[in-house]
Amino acid sequence: MRIGCNALYLYPGFTSRERFTVAAYREALANLRRVGFEAVEYSHTFHLGTREAASLGDYARSLALVSWSCHAEGPREFRLADNLEEARQALLHCLTLCAALGGKVVVLHTPLCSEVDLALSADADVAGALARDRSVLEAACSRAAELGLDIALENGSTLAHMRYILQLRDLVGAENLGFCLDSGHAALGELGPARAARLAGRYLHSTHLQDNRGVEDDHLPPGEGSIDWPAVFTALREIGYSRTLMLELTDRAEGRAYDQKREIEDGAANVRELASHYLTA
Repeated sequence: MRIGCNALYLYPGFTSRERFTVAAYREALANLRRVGFEAVEYSHTFHLGTREAASLGDYARSLALVSWSCHAEGPREFRLADNLEEARQALLHCLTLCAALGGKVVVLHTPLCSEVDLALSADADVAGALARDRSVLEAACSRAAELGLDIALENGSTLAHMRYILQLRDLVGAENLGFCLDSGHAALGELGPARAARLAGRYLHSTHLQDNRGVEDDHLPPGEGSIDWPAVFTALREIGYSRTLMLELTDRAEGRAYDQKREIEDGAANVRELASHYLTA
């Protein structure tokens, strides 16, 4: 099974996505390939033009690196927008960039209603939030189908958020709308990553495999925190997951020691061993 990682910024002082220049991205892609990764997820691409994105996709192919996924974002980074029209336009832009890169999946936090929004009060307007998010996603799924792309909604840490995105997927009803298992998010609450995988089932389109110690979203290499990885990979086997195993590590660790080279090497080795043991027939 193919194993990938998000492209990581290589230089100190990363403070804004604009520092992900084409040159920096090319170096990051080459770095991932040297470690042995076979696929890449792009983030911090919103500021790129389609020609720049296409050139990066060409470079990835020259390295025999599959451009698998892109993390959607908006003008204010990972939250798409605060209003419907801006969210629609931001997501359509991300789909265009993903296609230019040669990607297959756009990973998305819920367009307008965040996990924090759901937790603000017991009487949150869930029906209204679902209607707004559905409006954004229906247009996006239609365009994604034209481009040959899937959209994957990323889970949070709570069962409430997982139930929300499950309901949202059912309301939209498009086969190209599914989920991205973020193991680190799920481990920070009662959801749990193995449970999240099973709830996603056949609609699990991609993964963000990362570890933590149950307190902070550390984006550690799998196997270096407290997540029960045999349980996670057993769940992946049970649902028949056979797509790319994408890691999501960090390029700006806070509050802990950080060695990017070691972490991407350990992440690749640990996930390769887990996949070999649990996912190989």
